[in-house]
Amino acid sequence: MYEYMVYATGDIVIQIKGEPAAGGPRTLPRIGLELQLPSQFEQASWYGRGPGESYVDTKQANRVGVYTKSVDELYTPYTMPQENGNRSEVRWVTVTNTRGVDLMAVGMPELNFSLHRYSVEQLEKAMHTYELSDSGRLIWHLDYRQHGMGSASCGPDVLPQYELLCQAFQFALRLSPYSRDLVAPSVL
Repeated sequence: MYEYMVYATGDIVIQIKGEPAAGGPRTLPRIGLELQLPSQFEQASWYGRGPGESYVDTKQANRVGVYTKSVDELYTPYTMPQENGNRSEVRWVTVTNTRGVDLMAVGMPELNFSLHRYSVEQLEKAMHTYELSDSGRLIWHLDYRQHGMGSASCGPDVLPQYELLCQAFQFALRLSPYSRDLVAPSVL
């Protein structure tokens, strides 16, 4: 269930609740939102784990701070395309277009995010990075939780404490449009 609260400031608070379907999978890869943005939103800034990618089971390699990267710098080019580029324990993240207009997502209290030129389907279908082609839009994941990465390709699977179990969930986040030239957001 999605509940939207729209404010006169242009802010939108989204509350999401879910229940697992009977007979569904035991674990999920992620729980969150997938937004499609025009390709001009090339820059991301965030307050959270960084500067490299981080997941629930790999986050200790990154410190909490404020970081800025382009969409291409957020991508991790694994030999075989797969989930990549997540940033965890994020308090807020902005994406900025070429005119300096930003869209900010604020975790309530935290979220995970990734920003890609490729859809999840493209990443799953490709066997090599050269098989990926720009989708013409940006895919912005704003996730409540993600399953850990583990090392199943060359070792053990995810430890039980890093599994994303298929169970009831509830989370919220705030989306805020702004221009750095006109108004500074209240959380910066």
